[in-house]
Amino acid sequence: MNPSLKNPDFLIIGGGILGCAIAWNLARRSKSKVLLLERQEIATATTSKAAGLIRKIGGKKEQIPLHQLTVEAIDLLSEELNEPLPWNQSGGLLVAESSSSLSNLVDLQKLAIAHDEKFEWIERSEAEDLVPWLNVDSTKKIALLPNDGWIDPYLLSTFYANAAKKHGAEFRMGVEVKSLQKSGQRIIGVNTDNGNITAGCVIDAAGPWAGLVALETGWHLPMAPVRSHYWITSKNEKFQNNQPFVILPDANAYTRPEVGGLLFGLRDKMSLSHDPRKLPNDFTELKYNEDPLGWHVLEEQGEGLARFIPDLESMHIAHYIAGPSTYTPDGQFLLGTIPEIEGFLVASGCCGSGIGASGGIGKVISDLAWDGTTTLEIDNFRTDRFGPIDSFSPEWINRCVKARFAKK
Repeated sequence: MNPSLKNPDFLIIGGGILGCAIAWNLARRSKSKVLLLERQEIATATTSKAAGLIRKIGGKKEQIPLHQLTVEAIDLLSEELNEPLPWNQSGGLLVAESSSSLSNLVDLQKLAIAHDEKFEWIERSEAEDLVPWLNVDSTKKIALLPNDGWIDPYLLSTFYANAAKKHGAEFRMGVEVKSLQKSGQRIIGVNTDNGNITAGCVIDAAGPWAGLVALETGWHLPMAPVRSHYWITSKNEKFQNNQPFVILPDANAYTRPEVGGLLFGLRDKMSLSHDPRKLPNDFTELKYNEDPLGWHVLEEQGEGLARFIPDLESMHIAHYIAGPSTYTPDGQFLLGTIPEIEGFLVASGCCGSGIGASGGIGKVISDLAWDGTTTLEIDNFRTDRFGPIDSFSPEWINRCVKARFAKK
């Protein structure tokens, strides 16, 4: 390891999209030493398995500024690297079949107006023109958010990382953090399999392992790793990359085009959960003994999805992607400090929205690491908002599992 980086100002644990976004935000604001440690390779764990939806306006108003900052970050990264960062800004369709879904769409329209974002009600015929394979006969209302889209999560991560390196940040792969160094109530560094490192501020962006890292401070992070998954059909000319993604709350589903096929995700009524202490370092070794290919969920939820995709049963499934996402009971992120601990920050609890909020999360954590304050409202993301909990208890994990199904 470079001797000059043995005592970085900021040390980031985890090279997923949040760690990379934080590194970029920190490195671009000063000449401080920024060091990121990753035991595998950049964005190869949960990040690479994400669907990559970019929704500027979602159901939780506190998260909207974070998502807006991600879209701004895409433009900034392209400028800094003098290379276009491609993303499919082809919009998003939100389909309301039930009265409750329609009510949620009306609330979403109010949020869009309040945040100066485009929101359009469209006719069924317009929706069918945009997405010819979609059946909207039973819908009450359809909304189009034309500035939404999706992106390759791995590509976005590498742009964050490359821009951070351009500003002087150092990335060390194949280095595993074994424990935290503590002096009194302050975290002063980490112990790794490649030596000990003292740091001014340690940032925990370790994804589904973030709770294990934070546990060394004596605090349980209020989250649990829960299986998220999606399927990709074989190629068909009816699926085109210029089509918008589609959110189908009444089918607990979303879809988007993917390399000539259709990617679709479902929120199972009772997702599988993981004990973070038993997660493998390498997710190629992650096995699901129960429902390993998601067929149980397709049987459970497929009929509802088939209302909107009449040809679903005849489609060939080419790929199934599954991995653990970190969920909190209220669907809100975990950002900021740990009670009574100094020199340590957390960026976790993505609840399936980490890609879309990565630019904003990177800024929030950068602000807090820099001087302990941020202009963004983050009270709803506090790590202590549930009080002391046991993150390994079945009761707690069940609360987090239920949150995934409830997410809109």
